[in-house]
Amino acid sequence: MREMKMKTPVQMTDDLARFIKETREDAAYPHESLYVDLLEQWKVLSRYQLAYADKESKRLYNAYWNSMARWYEVFNNERDNLLEPAALPSDELMDFYAGLIEDLMDHVLSLVPPSPHLTIIKLTDFRVLLSNELQKITQLDLEIQGPIDFAMIMDYWKMLGESLDRESIK
Repeated sequence: MREMKMKTPVQMTDDLARFIKETREDAAYPHESLYVDLLEQWKVLSRYQLAYADKESKRLYNAYWNSMARWYEVFNNERDNLLEPAALPSDELMDFYAGLIEDLMDHVLSLVPPSPHLTIIKLTDFRVLLSNELQKITQLDLEIQGPIDFAMIMDYWKMLGESLDRESIK
């Protein structure tokens, strides 16, 4: 197990990029790899300029990155096992996990305030960035994920939901 110090969003993003390059996970097509899709999300969201954010954007930003720091700890502890071949569970179990993931996903998406369509959207509004990025990651192909990937995907949505729930983001 690697020693874990709290990393910044940029450090986590850089480390995930190294992992993807070292493991050749970048050979995957769009929405085939959680790690590639998450890297794209982190690249966008880690560039956010918190100095110009309003109060709600700061709360949402902090809730998001707190959950990603928790997810990263799990990733960091499991990284040597992530791409090991593993037997796939039965179709029924895979469908059950996919259903759980979709429920967690729906819960998280319901917690992120929607973009106001009839008003001017500030470029500093984190909810717009986050909402757009979450919509992209919902396209991840669950039918081709392995058992460990399913666990990591469930952790992603579960930890994000818990963090948003804790912050009572609405």
